[in-house]
Amino acid sequence: MKPNKEHIDHSAADRQSKAFFSGGKFLWKKSEADVWAKLEARIDAQPKGRSLILNFTRSKWAVAASIIVLFSLGSFLRFYSVTVETVAGQHLAAELPDHSKVNLNAQSKLTYFPYWWKIQRIVKLEGEGFFEVEKGKKFTVNSSKGITQVLGTSFNIFSRAEIYKVTCITGSVKVKSRTGFEAILKPNSKAEIQSNGKINVLVDIETFPEISWRKNIFLFTASPVLQVFHEIERQYGVKINAQPDNYSLYTGNFTKDQSIEETLSYVCPALGLKYVRNSSGEYLITREEE
Repeated sequence: MKPNKEHIDHSAADRQSKAFFSGGKFLWKKSEADVWAKLEARIDAQPKGRSLILNFTRSKWAVAASIIVLFSLGSFLRFYSVTVETVAGQHLAAELPDHSKVNLNAQSKLTYFPYWWKIQRIVKLEGEGFFEVEKGKKFTVNSSKGITQVLGTSFNIFSRAEIYKVTCITGSVKVKSRTGFEAILKPNSKAEIQSNGKINVLVDIETFPEISWRKNIFLFTASPVLQVFHEIERQYGVKINAQPDNYSLYTGNFTKDQSIEETLSYVCPALGLKYVRNSSGEYLITREEE
C-alpha cells in the first residue's frame, strides 16, 4: 500500500479567504455610510458639466456678436455714401472730403463714400462734372461707360446715354473703357469712348467749348441736333418733342441768359425747323414746311 499523503487542513485558509474576499468589515476603519457620504461630497464639489456647456455657449455667442458688430461697422464705413444730384436747370458745386471740388451740370448725379475716403478716393458720376482734384492718392471716377483716374489735376467728364468723353485741362488723366482700352491725356486733349470700347483721342484742342457750360454758355460744333435739344431740355427744365433728321448737325451756341423761346428761335431756323409751344414747359419741333 502506498503511504498516505500528508493531510492539509484547508479549513483555516478557507476561513481567512472568506474573511478577506467576502467584504468583511474588519478591513475598514469607518462605517460604510461614512464612506459613501464622503464620496458623495466629493462628487458634489466637482464643476457641473451643464454649467461648463452654458459658459462655453455664452462665450461663443459673445464672439459671434462681436464679429457681427465689427462686420456691420466695416460695411457701414465702406458703403455709406453721400449723393449730390442736380435737377434740370440747376448747376451745383460739391466739395469732397479732401477738399477736391466738383461742379455739376444740370441733371447730373455724383456719389462718394466719406468714411472710406482716406483709404480710397472713389466717386461715381452720371451726367457732367468738372473736377478739380487735390493731390494725394489715386482718384477714380466711375461711370457706366468708362473710368477716369488721376492723382491731382482738373478735367471735365461728360457721361450721358451712349456718350462718354473726358477733357483734360491740367495735369494728366487716364481714361479706361469697360472693354479694357486705355488712353493717357495731357492738357488740352480729349478722349471719347466709342461704341466698341475703343478710345478716340484728340490733342491740342480748344478746351473752352467743353467747359463753357460752367459760365452758362453752350457751344456746339457740328453736333447732332438731338444732342442740342437734350441740352436745352436740361438747362431750361422743359420738354421738347422733336423728331428731326438724325443726320442734321448744328453749329452755334446759346446762353442761359436768353429765354427758352429766344434760344429755340436761334437753333431751329438754322436747321430748317420751327417750334410750337403746346403747353407750359412743352415744345413741339417740326419742319418749317409742315
